[in-house]
Amino acid sequence: MKKTGVIVFTHGSRLPAGNAIMVRLVEQLRARLGYELVEPCFMELGQPDIPAAIEKLVARGCNHIFGYAFFLVPGRHLQKDIPAIIQDTLKNHPGVTYEITEPMMDDPALLDVVEKRVARAL
Repeated sequence: MKKTGVIVFTHGSRLPAGNAIMVRLVEQLRARLGYELVEPCFMELGQPDIPAAIEKLVARGCNHIFGYAFFLVPGRHLQKDIPAIIQDTLKNHPGVTYEITEPMMDDPALLDVVEKRVARAL
């Protein structure tokens, strides 16, 4: 039976306040979904990192990792670096599968947010 754990990941920031935003977002997401197996993580410059979040979910019995990419565009990190980090982490967990979402750039809701904020300035 498939048990999905979710990682919501972003690049990470040298500023702790920047990383705290992601942690709060994931806490709110857990509450909205009513699903506890959702972890924030950072590619670099923040903790927990991606391997730590995956290890936490696998330890809780997850055998599928759904990675939500909190990225706007499909750059090198999203296309190469992050899949490599995940694959390397899962080498120790045969049978655990994963998928990563596309970046947010084409989501119509993103345009709504940008429009709303720009409209306030006009």
